[in-house]
Amino acid sequence: MQLPHIVTLVAPLEVEDQYGNPSPVPGYGPGAPRRDVRGYMQPHTSSEPVETGRQPVITRWRLFTYDQVGPREQIEWRGRTFRVDGTPEAWEPAFGRTRFWVRLVEVEG
Repeated sequence: MQLPHIVTLVAPLEVEDQYGNPSPVPGYGPGAPRRDVRGYMQPHTSSEPVETGRQPVITRWRLFTYDQVGPREQIEWRGRTFRVDGTPEAWEPAFGRTRFWVRLVEVEG
């Protein structure tokens, strides 16, 4: 399968709190490790749930790749940032390369 897109995987950094302890909230800033991989991005669904005082748009995508993706990594592609939704699914055929399907979510607003 041809993988036409180049996506950037961003691994989270442990961020320290004001007391020097590791924070449970990961950091994805400019110092976070990044790596470019080939993949195939597919739009999946989009929704606009009704919430008082907020108008979010939730978009779900799928990424197909041969590179392993961690459940806490983020994906950057074409100026957009996606969170990995759940654990990526691995398909290990009897012959050939292992493939990964990654569910992604992007929330705007």
